[in-house]
Amino acid sequence: MKKLLITEEEKNEIKSQHDDIDRNLMNFLLRRIQVNERQIGSMWEDIEPMTVTEYTFLELPGYGFNSFSSKKDMEKKIIDMLYENDRVGEEVYEFKNELDKNRQKIIRTIRSFLNFILPKK
Repeated sequence: MKKLLITEEEKNEIKSQHDDIDRNLMNFLLRRIQVNERQIGSMWEDIEPMTVTEYTFLELPGYGFNSFSSKKDMEKKIIDMLYENDRVGEEVYEFKNELDKNRQKIIRTIRSFLNFILPKK
């Protein structure tokens, strides 16, 4: 497993581009993320093995996703993890509060986090 390291330049880029994100929540996620790549081999030599990237969270067993999950599924798993560990309240689940500033900030933070950790294609 390798841990995601952030350079000062990347940290400043995140800070300048995303003033409307929750910095505490972003730091919580960035400190705990672990990225692990696995090769899924094949029985035939002429076919290259497939690489699967797994994203897990330190000290939070059972939470994570892989590179085959959709972004919406990743977002939902992170929201569930944050809610079950008392980092966010019920406002992220209620559809009547879609225009709530706090809910929008949490969702923007999670999306920024996913955009940061997922490989650029």
